[in-house]
This record gives sequence, C-alpha cells and structure tokens, in this order.
Amino acid sequence: MKRWLIVLCCLCAGVLQAERLKVINGDFSKPDNSEHLSDWQGDGFQRIEGAQSSSKRWLAPEPWQGALLVMPDGVQRTKLSFPALPETELAATGWYGVVSLDVLGLESTGKAKLTLRVLDAEGKATLGESTLRIEHVAPKGGNTESAYSDYRRIWTRIDATTFGELAGNSAYAEFGVDGKRAIIVDNLRLERFHEQPTRKLVGKPNGVLGPDLIGAGAMGFDGLTEHLNTAFSVLNVRSDSPAAQGKLQVGDLVVAVNDLPLWEADISPTLEWFERSHEALCGRAVLDAFERKKDKGRVTLTVLRADGLHELEFKLRLPGAFGESFPFEDDVTESLYGDVLDWTVKHQKGDGTWPGQVEVNTTIATLALMATRDLKYKSAIDKSVNALLTRNPDPTKIGGFTYWPLAFQGILFCEYYLATGKSEILDWIKAACEWLPTTTHECKWGMQAFGHGPDGLPYDDKALMAPAAHLLVFDALARKCKVESRIWEHIEKYVIHSWSDPKDGGHGGMGYNASYKDKDEFWSRSGLTALSLNLRDDRKDMQKALVNFMEERHFCMLNSHAYGEPGAALGLISLAVTDAKRFEKVMPQWRWRFMNAWEPGYGLRYSTPHMGSPYMGEDEIINPAYALVLGLRDPGLAMLGGEPKKWLVSTESSDDGAWCSGVEPGETGARVVLPKGAGVLEGPAQNRGIANDVVAETHQPVVHFLVYELVSLKVAAACARVKRQVETMAVGEALLRREDAGDTTTPAAG
Repeated sequence: MKRWLIVLCCLCAGVLQAERLKVINGDFSKPDNSEHLSDWQGDGFQRIEGAQSSSKRWLAPEPWQGALLVMPDGVQRTKLSFPALPETELAATGWYGVVSLDVLGLESTGKAKLTLRVLDAEGKATLGESTLRIEHVAPKGGNTESAYSDYRRIWTRIDATTFGELAGNSAYAEFGVDGKRAIIVDNLRLERFHEQPTRKLVGKPNGVLGPDLIGAGAMGFDGLTEHLNTAFSVLNVRSDSPAAQGKLQVGDLVVAVNDLPLWEADISPTLEWFERSHEALCGRAVLDAFERKKDKGRVTLTVLRADGLHELEFKLRLPGAFGESFPFEDDVTESLYGDVLDWTVKHQKGDGTWPGQVEVNTTIATLALMATRDLKYKSAIDKSVNALLTRNPDPTKIGGFTYWPLAFQGILFCEYYLATGKSEILDWIKAACEWLPTTTHECKWGMQAFGHGPDGLPYDDKALMAPAAHLLVFDALARKCKVESRIWEHIEKYVIHSWSDPKDGGHGGMGYNASYKDKDEFWSRSGLTALSLNLRDDRKDMQKALVNFMEERHFCMLNSHAYGEPGAALGLISLAVTDAKRFEKVMPQWRWRFMNAWEPGYGLRYSTPHMGSPYMGEDEIINPAYALVLGLRDPGLAMLGGEPKKWLVSTESSDDGAWCSGVEPGETGARVVLPKGAGVLEGPAQNRGIANDVVAETHQPVVHFLVYELVSLKVAAACARVKRQVETMAVGEALLRREDAGDTTTPAAG
C-alpha cells in the first residue's frame, strides 16, 4: 500500500516525552491566601544559610507570577528527581542535563552575583556550577515584552555520564546570592538533550507536539525543538553557510537568540507558538537583523557547550527583508520567487512527476509553473500532465483514498484545459464529474457525503470535509471548463451541516464534520470551501464568515489536519482570492517564517508544521507550494483569480526548434508553419474554421511559409516572439479541411 495512504489519518505522538522534566515547585508558586512579600520559602525548598529571611515571594509582571526574591547572602536548595532515560534509536548514554533559572533582575539598583549549582544526592559533591553577575534593576510592571527584554537566565550543564548515573535517582539544585542586593528569580528547570542529535528524534507532524524540525535556511542549519523546552539542539550545519562561517557545530545547544533567552517551546498551534516558538524567535531575529539600523544583517546565537557558553555571530546573505506589503510590491520577494521556481524546475523527475505524493506534489508544482504563464516552462508542464494522464487515465479507477489524488489531479487538469483546450483532458474532467456524485454514501445525519474514497464513510459514518473541500474546488473549476458538474449540489446539505454557521452561534469556520467544528484544524478546509464558492460566485455570506474566521485565527495556518503543508499554502491562496484585504493583513505577519526558511540560491528549507504532510516530503512540498502562493503576484491561473486564457498549447517544435504562441486575427509579420505536403497557405490568410478552442497536434516534419497579414485566422498554438515575427505551429491539413469551416478548399500544393 502507498505510504501516504497508510499515514493519512494517523495521529502519532513524538518520540520524546512532550513535557518538561518535573521540578518540585519549579515555578515558585505560593500557597493561596499568602501575603505579598511576606516571609516565605517555596514548597520543597530549604534555607541553607545567609540572611534571616533568605527568600520572599515577589509579585512579578506576567508571565512570572510567583517569582522568588532571594535575599542577599541567602541560599536556596531543592530536590531534583531524574527520570529514566528516554527510549529512542539513539544511544541512551548520550543524554545530558541542563538546569536553568530565570533571572528577572535586582530588587533595587546595584550589583550582585548569582551562583547555580547541582549537588549530589547527599548535597555535598558539586556536579555542575555556573555564576551570573547582575547589574540591572528588575522590571516594576508593564507588559510582557518590556519585561522580557530585561531578563536573563543562568544555565548549568550536567555531563552525559553523570546524567546517566542520576537516572531514576535524585540530586539537588542550589542557588544563592553574593552581594548587597536581592535577586528576583523564577522557573527552575531541569531539561535533557542529546550530545549527538539526529533526525531520528523528530516526531511526525501529525503528532502535533513534535519534537519539531526547524529549517533555518537563512542561517544555514537545522535544529530540533521539543515541547516546553527552553533550548534547541543543532542537527546539522550546511557547508559554507553563515552558521558554518560562525563556527556553529552539530550538537550545539542554542539557549538564546540576540542575547534573549528562548521561551518555553509551546509547539501546539497557539498564538504563543506563533509569537514565541523557537522557530518564530529565529525568524523574527532574521527579520529584525535586516530592519534595524545597527548591525544590519547580523544574528547572534548563544550556545551552551560542555565548556560553557559561547556567543556566535552570523552574517546573513539575504538581499534584505520583506516589506510590509509582502508578497506584493516587494523587490526582495521577487528573488525568493525566483528561487522557489528554480527549485521546482530542477526537482522534476525524469518521468515528469515530482518527489513526494505523486498527484499532490506534481499538481502543485505544475500549477506553480503554469501560474507564471511563461513558455519556458512549457515542456515541464506538458510532461507532468502527460505523466498524470498515463498514471491515472481513468478517474473512476484511481485506487486507495481516491478522492484526494482525484481532486488534485482534477484541479490541475481544469487549469491545463483552460490554457490549452485539449480534448482528452476535457474528457477526463467530464468523466470525473459524472462519476463522483454516484460514489457518495449517506452519512449518519441522512445526507450524501464523501469519505476518503468510494468504498464508504469513515468515523462511524460521520465522514469528513477535508477531501470534499478539495473536490469542491475541482467542481468549481470544471464549471469554468463548461462542464455541467453537480458535485456542490450533491453534497451541499452535508457541507452546510459541517459548517459552524455564525447565525447559529458558530465561529464561522468549516468543521471536520458536524460533530467536530474545531477552532484549530480548520484552515485548509475553510479556505478551500470559500475558494470554491468564490469561483462559483455563490453564498457570499458563507464566504465572508469563513475568511473572517481564517483571519482571526491565522496562527493555526500550519495545522490543516492531514495537510499542514500544502494546506497552509492552499488556505492562503483561498484567502487572497476570496478577500484580498484580509490576505494583505495576514500574509505580512508571516514574514518571519519565510525569512527564517529562505536560503538564497536554494529556496525554502522545511520546518515541521503542526499537523500533516509527512508523506509529501519536506522541501519537496514547501517550495512548489509557496511558488504557487507567490504566483498571486501576477495570477495566471483561474484558481488564483486570473482570467482563463489559452496561452499553452501542446505542439511539437519547428525545424529550427522554435515554439509558437497564439496568433490574434489581424496580426502582421507572422510565420505560419504547416506539415510538409499540406500545401501552401497563401496570404492574406482566410480561414474562418480554425476556432480559438481547437487544439492542433502534428508530429510530422514541418516547413515554413511566410504570411504578411493574418485577417481572420486564429491559430490555437504556442510560440516565442522574435522581434516582429511569430513562429506558429501549424494546425495541419485536417483542420484546414474542417467541414464546419465554411471553406473546404484545399490550399494549392507547393
């Protein structure tokens, strides 16, 4: 069975525990009803030495409620419990530990030194130690961002051998203040990492909580981030990259970016992830590097190695930052667009398809090339369409989870037909549209619905909207091909029933089905439904509600259930076409992600979405997907909001290798190419029978005849203009003799 069919609906947990190792009272929370700044020590803490009151609770700004005020010469100690080492494919002996403590600042202006130690089970032998000198005042209030900009962190590393010996046992964390000023601390943590991390530790995207891959293309490395951890490991460093030039090493533990300690990595699809995930912090640092005036184009990473902290500076090679209008009216975006298009062209396989899930990746890559309406991609486009037609010549015979590949291939075929008018493609579209309504089943609510394929409905006959939403876009495009498709009408009741209608108190997004109208995985199915309605010019109220909800919760973009990528890209396209103003608000907010992922001269590097696409590849899916999104800059596809135009015709090249393009009536200085033996077409040309929707194909050798004026001849072919001449592939003798032409005279033999 195909790999993508097996994993499509799997919800797989990551290979690591999705939570930070427990520390007793590590957040220094205080029992209820306690008085502010009263003498207090946290549960599980001991006063070791120093001032009579060695600690007090301090009411800190968010997110540090319940911080600890450690008095001058005061020392605190708490027990650390070490769990068993995780079972992974990596060597168990390679795990090391990191104990860290957030330092908010001093109680009052002055200086002090904080020491953090890890002691053995008897509290005697020191297993690790670090110090931090503090010379700033604690934040007195205000928002989280202002507080975050001031705070620091102290780290102590426990080597792998010691950490392994402590597994299943306990030790102590001890911290104390030297000086005349109290220090405010919070969030005592114990975390574990591997000395030689590999991609074997990366969780499946459908696991939601990772561990996740960070593809830092701009800096030149890949990282591994785990849920709730405050640091991430470096998996690989690309040669001759900014990271390599900055001496970053595989196995380095990144603990801070631009001197700011990393937040806890909330990998779940939340606003917190969008703002402060490790991927977001890297991307925002790259963006900031080009927007700030000082040290432009530079990013600093702080890494914790066995011998302590190291600050590494990277000089980035991006041409600049995306503007606030991203992706429109932006010179920098043009360079990114060129890179992702080049990546797409270079990775087409010899059989015409693209790596990853064949129908999905090949469709998206081909659409991205077609969106340019650039004839230099003609050969690649024709080759891929022919490959899919050979692979699935009969839409009713596609096996497995039929509706997914059929929908994608159908969307491509509609756009290809609109660009060529090719009859066999139209036959395929018609066959699919006629067959699909006959394959549905009655769901538990008494309505016709699609499952994954025609064999039945999943989830106790509740079915699902995801494949249906893709089929609805196919249905809408088929209508633009003048096909009488009735897919929408056939499942309309089910679609409306699955929708969270605001009139009924709903949120406006498209549910998984009527029993699960979620707020987290809605992005792709909501967007595609809105796009299909827009293409049909139908249900404006529903379109508006869907895109309103998409704008409101756009931070869930990468959580499109089984289609994290390309679901995110398809949702963005849908938002742009359905409501351009909302797209223009949402897209620039994601500049950081593109800035982080973009490696100039290569394209985009893949980072794990919250859900979806493990079976579609990594760079293989995001480069074509976002090449398609960037096609919105000058849309050449109906699904992108462009006007259909027959600009792409399947022809052979002429003797001199020239390709041809459509020739409008009255155009002068054109060269008409006929098959040898077809006769001479004398000018001024008069042939009313060659219509705009006729596709000419000939595989015979050709000879050129110059025509100085084309009065009513409209040739459906392809061409490259050279100065004032147009090389046009002939329609052929058979078309010249069409019975409906009104002129059946055969041109004189020449």
